[in-house]
Amino acid sequence: MRRAAVVAAIAWALALGVPGAAIAQDAAEAVITGVVAHGADPGSFDPTALLVSLDVLEGVSPLAQLSTRPAADGTFTFTVAPAPTRTYFLSVEHQGARYSASRRADTLDDPVTLTVFDATNDPGVLRFDTYTVLVTGALGDDGIVEVLERVAVSNDSDTTLVPDFDAEGPAMLGFLRFGLPSGAYNLDVRSDLVGGEVLEVDLGFALTTPVPPTRGEPHEFEFVYRLDYDGSAIDLSRTMRFGAASFRFVAPVDVARPASPRLVDLGAAEFDGRLLRLLEGEDIAPGERIELTLSGLPTPSLRARLQRQVGDVYLRFVVPGLVASAMLGLLVVGLARRRRASAAEGASAAERRAALLAEVGALEARRRDGSVSDRSHEAERAALKQALVALEIEERLDR
Repeated sequence: MRRAAVVAAIAWALALGVPGAAIAQDAAEAVITGVVAHGADPGSFDPTALLVSLDVLEGVSPLAQLSTRPAADGTFTFTVAPAPTRTYFLSVEHQGARYSASRRADTLDDPVTLTVFDATNDPGVLRFDTYTVLVTGALGDDGIVEVLERVAVSNDSDTTLVPDFDAEGPAMLGFLRFGLPSGAYNLDVRSDLVGGEVLEVDLGFALTTPVPPTRGEPHEFEFVYRLDYDGSAIDLSRTMRFGAASFRFVAPVDVARPASPRLVDLGAAEFDGRLLRLLEGEDIAPGERIELTLSGLPTPSLRARLQRQVGDVYLRFVVPGLVASAMLGLLVVGLARRRRASAAEGASAAERRAALLAEVGALEARRRDGSVSDRSHEAERAALKQALVALEIEERLDR
């Protein structure tokens, strides 16, 4: 299970942009050198207690897995067979967090530094620098709006946030959490961090991914989801557990109009060939609820509304209606038989056949002018056909 998780993490790291095409090397062997260092307290750090792992991938398929313990000064080496199609993924785990680096065949000579930090369970070390809610589009006939959110998160401490799964009290308070509007679905989460899982929580989701110190560029998180809506407006409000130094709310003007009493409307501007309206605010306090609404969303056509209504009421009305219609059909057949039986008393077979065919003609005329429903037409037509067959059998028996 752990090996599969490592392979998945490596594939994700590659997808985020590991350096491109490698240059083939002629050497039969190459040596990867590296060091495990502590980012805050190197004096009391013992690297020999850790285990450095090397996973060799051919494309995204695992080829080999090696491990070694660093020396007292944190240095380590691996001897590998270089190949231009291989990736060499190095990692070390310290206090519940995994730190990693990767090399290609043309960068095997570059020394590797794996910097580790002590762990903390206090999410207060995190700061949300920017938070952007971007409406990417809406399908009026389906009543679906899609939203993309991007968050830049900094950790200015000397510790890595590691979720505490054994903590008592309110669930997952020690996790990195993001709020979502009620009813969000089809959630897809991406980040520049390796490992971890996405856990659904009340009105949002949490990540088990450790969050190390940023030391410069913040960590980037991106997630997309969908919401169903009726009418032409939808509520995207949420509680900002970590707050945000800067908050942006963006929507294409041809899709919907964003609004928020907490944000300033900066107007519309063209971006990548599309006109976008931008709302912006600053200093969102931790725990503050920010009201976000979209209005002017595309509404479904009459046909689409009828189809959606049919889908919504099918189990409540259509199924019972089918049963009632079947009973009504039986009643119509019974009445038609009684009517024909009464009219047939004293009439010859030829006269009765002529009367039945006349009824068939009248029924088809009613269908053409719309005075009879399709379901009633089928029921009466079947009854008349059965009566004609019964008359044919009766005549043969009388011969």
